[in-house]
This record gives sequence, structure tokens and C-alpha cells, in this order.
Amino acid sequence: MSDFDETFDVVVVGSGGGAMTAALAAKAKGLRPVILEKSPFYGGTTSMSGGAIWIPCNGPMLKAGVEDSRDEAMTYLKTITKGEVADDLLEAYVDFAPRMVDFLIDDLQIPMIALTKYPDYYPDAPGGKPGGRSMEAEPFDGSELGAELARLRPAHPQERAFGKIAFTAAEAHRILFTGVAGQLVATRHILRYLFQTFKRLPYDRDLRLTLGNALAGRLRHSVMRKDIEVRLHTAVTDVIVEDGRVVGVVAETDGGVRRIGASKGVVLGAGGFAHNARLRQMHNPKPITTNWTAASRADTGDMHTLAEKYGWQTKYHGAWWTPTTVVPGQEIPWLLVIEKALPGSIIVNQHGKRFTNEAAPYLDVVEGMYADQEKSGATVPSYLIMDRTCRLRYPCGPVLPGLFQPEFLWKSHWKNDWLYKDATLDGLAAKLSIDGAVLADTVKNFNENAKQGVDPDFDRGKSLYDRYYADPRVKPNPSLGPIKKAPFYAIPVWPGDLGTKGGLVIDAKARVLGADGAPVPGLYAIGNSTASVMGPTYPGAGGTIGPSMTFGFIAAGEMAGE
Repeated sequence: MSDFDETFDVVVVGSGGGAMTAALAAKAKGLRPVILEKSPFYGGTTSMSGGAIWIPCNGPMLKAGVEDSRDEAMTYLKTITKGEVADDLLEAYVDFAPRMVDFLIDDLQIPMIALTKYPDYYPDAPGGKPGGRSMEAEPFDGSELGAELARLRPAHPQERAFGKIAFTAAEAHRILFTGVAGQLVATRHILRYLFQTFKRLPYDRDLRLTLGNALAGRLRHSVMRKDIEVRLHTAVTDVIVEDGRVVGVVAETDGGVRRIGASKGVVLGAGGFAHNARLRQMHNPKPITTNWTAASRADTGDMHTLAEKYGWQTKYHGAWWTPTTVVPGQEIPWLLVIEKALPGSIIVNQHGKRFTNEAAPYLDVVEGMYADQEKSGATVPSYLIMDRTCRLRYPCGPVLPGLFQPEFLWKSHWKNDWLYKDATLDGLAAKLSIDGAVLADTVKNFNENAKQGVDPDFDRGKSLYDRYYADPRVKPNPSLGPIKKAPFYAIPVWPGDLGTKGGLVIDAKARVLGADGAPVPGLYAIGNSTASVMGPTYPGAGGTIGPSMTFGFIAAGEMAGE
């Protein structure tokens, strides 16, 4: 028998949305869990993210009048995963995801909102929906966390106006694209932030938590209420195996190495390998680096390394790709989810040519970058080209629309070190070492088609998703606006990601499969520690966190013997 320093029913490794859901569900089923997190912060990449969860047939969407069915959800997932994911995994997700949301709402009192206007990423695919499957947690008063608020992993800076003021996904969309109404929303929250100055002093952050901070904060508050212990600075370095069964973990703590038993099971929910250069070189397309990812710095592939040691089955599907830009002075790259779809802009390679539909789902844009890189050898980096109108109306990385942040307020290290500007396209091309004649021809062709509202080269703006982050005030196609007003601007674009996609192979019960294809007794895995249930694709906003939380919920039921 193993000699443990202490024993719990369930040991959960990691503290993101899926990990905390697994612990909360285990507690609700009468088990005693503990959460182990190696970093000084809880929340994982969930906390830094947009915080959406993609859940078909969820209760709030049905109550809002958006129709959905199990058959439609299965049809959609089977279509977009292209046969690369086993049917029983997809069925488990579709069946248990709505139950997991009911658990959040009914048992944990976490209010969830269906984003009825946020379409699936492939709404025109069989079973696709124009909205409702993506959800977000309602904003949360962070002061309810007390001292634990300081240990919540901070949001990505791009999720805060001026790096400080929090908005929900719906609010940000209104601010960007509804003119005066959006300006009123922004003004209300700026005033709210200012009026909270005294209350905010002990925390040095906006107390109104939104997006990933809202989801992680609400889950942490539930963990507190349910008296589940969370241990930070606790790095799991190994599992303890007895007679073929995983019965605990070895953890390095500030007080030394501890052997922690798990009588019912260990759940590996410690994220992916975004910041592990060795694993990225092994499992991702080239070129690749850890400098372009927006994932948590603690995302270092610890569970993937254990899989190598024990021979557990693994499968890899690249990453949750998104174009990013590396801003001088910023620790984390900025995601170009919105910027890539805005009228008055295009992305070109180093030859000055477009190579993909910029407004497509961000995973597809980066896959387009890699495909063109393989052909041309000149796509990493690419460049986002904008004209004066685009710069005045819309944000660009940390730079607010020019109407709110004119150039004299730009940080000095942005200029010609990241955000390039010139009075002519030819001059801009020279600064980027691009053939000016080719860029001019690309822009001319794009502008002529934009006037007609079409993109015969890549069908940009045709899909409902393409138009979500576009400007409805621009006609006839909200994603297609000409690039014609000087001066012109450009920023580098890199093949970044939200985190890696691939890892331990699990079955429909979240059990890790060993080399022989059989479940490893006592071992479960979720989220980016696993080979994603979404395979090579991305169904909609929340296609990462939704499965992580759902399979955490499933794992808890299995450990409880349900």
C-alpha cells in the first residue's frame, strides 16, 4: 500500500473552468475533492479568455426562443469534425453539456446568459445555428471573493478598455458597432469605474468581473461556499500507481514534496503545452514559437510530459489557432479576433497578396497562414493593412479608435516598431519590405469588389459569422470596406493561439486511455490536457471551455459511481 501524507476522494490538477467544475460536481455528489494549482493564481487560461462556453440545447437559449435539438447538434458536430472524433464522444458532449449548465444555474446559482446573436462559427453547415449556443456568465462583483480576488488570474489586457474597465461580450459589440447607443454604454461603465475608485483601492482592478474573469470568479466563489480547498504553488510532478491503478499524485509545494492520495480518482485539467517549446516543435506546424500564444504562462505541458512517461495514448490537432500581434512592451500577444474582419482592412503576406478570408473563424485564418507559408514561404509574419477610416473608427490591438485615442496619445515604442504608417501605400510597402506594385494591385482589386459587397477571391463577408465582427453601418457588405483614405497603417500578424489542442486520449467517460486502448483505472483528463472532442475544428465561441467543463462534470459522475 502507498504511504500518503494525506488522502482525498478526488484530486483535481489545475484550476481553470473545467477543473473547478469537476471539483464542484464531485462535491455535489458527496465526494471530498482538492484542487492543486502550480501557479500563484487560480483560473488558468479560462480566466484570461473571453469566458464563453459553447453548449448546444442549453436551457437559456431555449427559453429565449432559439430552437435547437440533439439531432441538429450531432449533425453539426459530425459535419465539422469530419469523422475525426468518435461518435460516442460527441454524443456524450451533446447529452451532458446542457446538464452541466443546469448544474451551474440550479445547483451553484451561477447565472448564465445565452448569446442569441453570436452565431456558430459555421452557421451555414448542416445543424449550424445563428446564435444561442455560446453562453457567458453574468458579470460578478469581485469584492465577494474577498482576499481571493487578488489570486484570480488577471484578464488579458485586451479585455479591458484602457487596460482597466471591464465589458461583457455583448457590451463590447454594442460599443464598437452601434454608434451613439454604444457610446452611451461605454460612458456608463467609465463613470461606474470612476465612482468605484475608493472601493477599488484594496484590489487595484475593476471589481466588475466579466468574460473569463466572471466565469472563473463565480466558480471560485462556489468553491469557497462549498468549502473545497484550493492549493496554489502546488505543482503535480507525477502520479502514484498501485496495481495498475492511479491512486494519487506527487506534488511539489513550498513546504516540500507531498504524496497526496485520491481514493476515487485523479482529474488532469492542467491545460495544454502552449509554453513548452519542445512539445510545440514536435506537434505543431512550422514555424512555431511560444512567443505568439495568448495562453497562460503556466501552460507548460506537464500532463503531456506524464503521458510520455507512462505511455498513455495521445493525439494532437495543432492548436486553438488565432492570429495575434506581438505588441512591444506587452507580455501577452494581442488576439486579432475583431480587427481581422473590420471593413477597410485586409491581411497580406510578404509578397503583398491576400491568401484567405480574413473574417473567417480565427482557427481557419491561421490554418490559411500556414497553408500559404508552405506554398510561398512568405506568410509568417503577415501584415494587417488599414486605411485612415478604419483607424479612426475601430480598435487595433491596444490602440483605441483614433476618435478616442489620436496619434499624439500613442506610446512612442509603437511607432515604426509595431504600428507602421505612411502617407502612401507604396511608402507603407517599402517599410514592410513588400513589393509596392503588388500591394497596390491587391488593394485596387479588393476595393473594386468591396464596392459591390463581394469577395470573389475568398468569399469574405458571405457567412453570418463573417459579419458578426463587422460594421453594420457599412453597406452593402459590413465586412468589406475600401482601403483608400490616407494615411495607411500596418501591423505584423503571427500564427498565434488561445492554447494548444491535443494531448491525452479519453473515452466518453473522461477516462484516460492507456497504450493498450483500455481506460487507466483512477485517471481522468479534461480540457487542453486532452485530445479535444472538437477534433481539428472549432464549433463556436466557447468551444474550448465548454467541453472542458462538461467532461469535468462527466468525470465527477464516474468517480461517484453514477
